[in-house]
Amino acid sequence: ERARDYLHKTGRFIVIGGIVSPVHDSYGKTGLVSSRHRLTMCQLAVQSSDWIRVDPWECYQDTWQTTCSVLEHHRDLMKRVTGCILSNVNTPSMTPVIG
Repeated sequence: ERARDYLHKTGRFIVIGGIVSPVHDSYGKTGLVSSRHRLTMCQLAVQSSDWIRVDPWECYQDTWQTTCSVLEHHRDLMKRVTGCILSNVNTPSMTPVIG
């Protein structure tokens, strides 16, 4: 919530949604609770939000995924669901927009 508020205050960004993507069990971090439990905790944490959702895709893969592949999944999902694509994402000085 704070990050979205901050980005809105800059006047440079409009946050249209947030995604929580729990990492796969094979990530290997010591003491990591099982993805089944983390997924449930994340879903409970965002249940009152009208703009943040939990995507279980990463947990359900056969193995740990790189950050890049997870971001590609979310980009492709956005394109399939909305028919929109992100533009200007390769230009750091430009604000990404939906076009």
